[in-house]
Amino acid sequence: MKRTIFVVALSIAGFIAVWRFEPGPVHNTAAVAQAPPSVAAPSTAAPPPGTTSTPSTPDSANATVTTQGTPESSSYGTVQVEVTFTGNRMVAVTLLQAPDDGRALTALPRLQEEAMKAQNADIDTITGATETSESYKTSLQAAIDARGSR
Repeated sequence: MKRTIFVVALSIAGFIAVWRFEPGPVHNTAAVAQAPPSVAAPSTAAPPPGTTSTPSTPDSANATVTTQGTPESSSYGTVQVEVTFTGNRMVAVTLLQAPDDGRALTALPRLQEEAMKAQNADIDTITGATETSESYKTSLQAAIDARGSR
């Protein structure tokens, strides 16, 4: 009986430590997926959210287009993405705005990776960063929708 109490007490202490865990800053904050070298870099002046840039060859099926999602706010910060398309394929997802602390630091790179794999905004929410994940997915979907409305 004494061992059981000891084991339960240690289990509770371990559970509390895991529950309260906050990841530290991530040193590599570069976007997970970058556009290939043949894609021109976007201009430094950002167009308004949801707008598209003019492709280099408007009638080409392989035209490069960059769209921005809407800034999405949560209690943990604002998330906004920019998506670069070549033809109908997403070739880069770049964070324009992101929270700078908490679980978002580890969740956002994973969300970017999943978006590139899925090629759409139908990706899983990251446990422990639900609000940030939902903000990311909403901004991503806005950028994808802006591409379709061009």
